[in-house]
Amino acid sequence: MKHYLLDTNILGPIIELKSGGNSPECKALEKRWKTLLPDTKIFLCPITVGEVEYGLRIAPYSSQEQHKLVRDVLSAFLFLDINRNLARDCYSDLRARLFNRYGPKNKKNRRNYNRRIEEWMEPTTSQLLQIQENDLWIASVAMAYNLILVTRDKMTAIKEVVGQELQFENWLD
Repeated sequence: MKHYLLDTNILGPIIELKSGGNSPECKALEKRWKTLLPDTKIFLCPITVGEVEYGLRIAPYSSQEQHKLVRDVLSAFLFLDINRNLARDCYSDLRARLFNRYGPKNKKNRRNYNRRIEEWMEPTTSQLLQIQENDLWIASVAMAYNLILVTRDKMTAIKEVVGQELQFENWLD
């Protein structure tokens, strides 16, 4: 049985679909949704909820009805918590793997290991590496709970360091 964790970037099309949208993304999502087995579990994590709530709070033209729709859609999913064990065992391991792969190779330069991800490799940025702190947390949650991460992000660097330990799917293809 496959179970899933949704990345934030997949929620927009889900909300659009639930509100009657008919875009190509909605059609792809609806087609994929119909292939899921009835007892499939789909989860969200606190990072995703925080990103969505942030978006609602800064949206220039959103209405209370739109906010309610978004929150209703979110509440239809199961939620997973992030705890000390997950942070210690999964997040720290994933971030260390990324650092060991993309961080400074010179031991002298490793003294600044607390730098932001985008400072690890010059002139490459987190955007080019496609590594963002929230993506690390979301991927860590998927790994901790052995879930397939549903995202439209490439997450190339993360995929390279996790190998087969984490599966990814893009339901909008």
